Amino acid sequence: MADQSVRAVIFDLGGVLIDWNPRLIFQEHFATHGVMEAFMADVFWQAHKACHDSDAPFEQTLAVWRDSHPHYTDALDAMAHHWDRAIMGPIPETVSVLDALVARNVPVFALTNWPAQTWPPRMAEGMTPSGADDVFGFLGHFRDIVVSGQEKLAKPDPAIYRLAMTRFGVGPGEALFVDDLATNTRAADEAGLVGHQFLSAGHLQGHLERLGLL
Repeated sequence: MADQSVRAVIFDLGGVLIDWNPRLIFQEHFATHGVMEAFMADVFWQAHKACHDSDAPFEQTLAVWRDSHPHYTDALDAMAHHWDRAIMGPIPETVSVLDALVARNVPVFALTNWPAQTWPPRMAEGMTPSGADDVFGFLGHFRDIVVSGQEKLAKPDPAIYRLAMTRFGVGPGEALFVDDLATNTRAADEAGLVGHQFLSAGHLQGHLERLGLL
C-alpha cells in the first residue's frame, strides 16, 4: 500500500542526478591504478571532507596534506585547481524522473554533500555537450537546496537532515530522501525522513509510483 504521508522528495545530487568520478581528476598523475587507489584511501576522502568543512580556498585547506604527503603534491594541486574534471554531467534518466515529479506539482528539494568553493556545479572546459545552454538547468526545479559546504555540516550528520527538514518545511515521514549511499539513507530514516537508496532511475520511478507520487 502506498504511504500517503509522503508528499515531497529530497534528492541527493552526486551519483543520483549528477554523474561524477573524482578519479578523473587524478588519472594522469599516477602510473598505476593501485597507486591512485592508495591515494584515494589515504588522502583524498579525508581531504575531501575537510574541503566541505571550510570555506577557505582548496589550496589553503589542502596544505596540511601537501606537507604530510609531499609525494602527492601534484595530485593535491590537481584537486585544488581542477575539481570540475570530476563532473561528468547530468544523469538524464534521473532528470526525467525529476521532471515528471515537477509536472505533477510534487515539491522537490535537494540535499547534497558539495564543497561551497565549487558550488554551483560546472563541467570542465570542453566537456559541456554541444548545444547545451545550461547543462544543470534542472537545478532550477528545486524549491530549495541545502549544500553541505555552505552549512559546515555534511551527511550523515543528523544535524544536516534536521536543518533540511526545517528549511524545506517537511515533518517526520513527509519526505522521501533519495541518496546513492546506504549510510546516508539510514541516517535520514533516523532523522525522520523516509530513506530510499538510489540504485537506478527505473528503480526510483517504480518506488515513486508505489508511493502515489508518479
